[in-house]
Formats: sequence, structure tokens, C-alpha cells
Amino acid sequence: MAVRKVTKSQVAKERSPSKVKKVIKEKGIKSGALPKGKELHHVKPVAAGGKTTKKNTRVVTKAKHTKIHQNRRAKGQV
Repeated sequence: MAVRKVTKSQVAKERSPSKVKKVIKEKGIKSGALPKGKELHHVKPVAAGGKTTKKNTRVVTKAKHTKIHQNRRAKGQV
């Protein structure tokens, strides 16, 4: 995964609560808040230029999210 330089303001924009809430609603969760024990995962990391969109995010359990990032670190992708 090619890593590109992203500014702090770009990261803040992609992780803004309003943008996250919008994407969660697009994913079919009407309240815009994730159920207990769930997290929003970016397939292409925000730090690598990934966007907060319906296509680039997944709703996963906290345990699964932790495992995904452990695997990425082990592979040197983060």
C-alpha cells in the first residue's frame, strides 16, 4: 500500500464527527451512531490518503478492528 503524505487538517476533515455520522447513516444505521462494541474501519487508512466514504469504510467489532491493525503493523503497512 503506497503511503502518501497527508496533512493534519486533511486527517481531521476525514475523521470529523459530521462526516463519520453521514457515512454511518449511508450504511443503514439510521441513528448515525454505531452500536455498542462496533467501530468504523477505513479500508485505505486516512493517513495514507483514504477517504471517509461508504465504499472505503466497514463497520467491524472492536476486537476485529484491533486485529486488522495488528496484522497491518506486522506486515509493515502502517
